[in-house]
Amino acid sequence: MIGIIFGPPGSGKGTQASLIEREFHVTHLSTGEILRSEAKRGTAIGREATRVMTMGDLVPDPLIIRIVQNRLRRPDVRSGLLLDGFPRTVEQAEALDSILTKTGRQIDFVIALDVPENLLVERLLKRAGEQGRTDDTRKAIAERMHEYKTLTAAVLDHYRRRGVRVEEIDGVGAPETVFERIREAIGREN
Repeated sequence: MIGIIFGPPGSGKGTQASLIEREFHVTHLSTGEILRSEAKRGTAIGREATRVMTMGDLVPDPLIIRIVQNRLRRPDVRSGLLLDGFPRTVEQAEALDSILTKTGRQIDFVIALDVPENLLVERLLKRAGEQGRTDDTRKAIAERMHEYKTLTAAVLDHYRRRGVRVEEIDGVGAPETVFERIREAIGREN
């Protein structure tokens, strides 16, 4: 099983992805976590990612595609995978489709979390304070929301056109409540 969890910044993708990982025995691949780990280690990719994320911009497609392609070669993703934070653009989605097709695999479902923007901003500012995340400033949040609306939402349409099941989930409520909606959606047939 290969799925994508999709939604704007602060929609709860990471929390829900962890629950999906445990319930459905898939490997959760968070590109944000990979990039933050590289930044913490001070690698060249990490330094570039830090600069880009601090400005509220997305990491360039060629770089993130290369990172994900390398990660997909590892054996822990062969039995199942849930992508979190990738693909964010149609170019990334097309690259992912191509990578998976070469190995006889495909995206089985997309979970799209829907949360009102005012609640997203509130969540992100709270997270910034609790976790000391420098990429969650008001300016960076506004830029990421704009990027999501103009670039990333098109990815949902890309997968719909390809016949992939896209499940839109109300992302408001306690994490357990949202997860019940997701569990039910993943369990449904096309």
